[in-house]
Amino acid sequence: MRVLGIETSSRRGSVALLDDGRVLASAEHSDLNAHAERLLPLLEEVFAQAKLTRHDVHRVAVGIGPGSFTGLRVGIALGQGLGLGLGIPVVGVGSLAALAAAGNGAVRLALLDARRGEVFVAGYDAEGKELLAPQALPRDTAIADARGRLGADAVLIGDVARELPGGNDALGGLPHAEWVARLGSSASAAPEPHYARDAGAVLPKLPPSPLEPH
Repeated sequence: MRVLGIETSSRRGSVALLDDGRVLASAEHSDLNAHAERLLPLLEEVFAQAKLTRHDVHRVAVGIGPGSFTGLRVGIALGQGLGLGLGIPVVGVGSLAALAAAGNGAVRLALLDARRGEVFVAGYDAEGKELLAPQALPRDTAIADARGRLGADAVLIGDVARELPGGNDALGGLPHAEWVARLGSSASAAPEPHYARDAGAVLPKLPPSPLEPH
């Protein structure tokens, strides 16, 4: 089964195409606030790398956050447009779950910058079972609070963790479309954004449908 992954919860936007768990192609960008402009070119780049077309995709998996309000809306809109036009399933995958899946450890604590003096935090075991639901916590106490609930041995995963008190041992990383696609191959959740707090933003101007004639 070919699964197209889309992840836009952080400053990095990424697209990946997997075939039965094997990465056929992936592309990403790190241009700040540029998901709306960069996502469609990334999509075309991935299909060109794989020498396939969107009609060869069987399922779309989209990162649903928590994360950037604007980024999530852009990524989800693109995924839904593809699914509707192609008549294939579109599923949502938690962005922190995807981040944790890329790491290691029996207990994994995934963290993502939430701005406003907070970080998004969630905990998972090695099989991906949720141990701590995604939530926004104050930056200064996030790691101590989360490890207090999950245990001191919880492995910290995420670039932002290295900036926080108690995060010296953290692994880096941001959510990536490859892991959204991997988890999305068996996911069933609807592609609805999970903000973990009030969005505090207005709806962005979304990109045109990728199915419109060029």
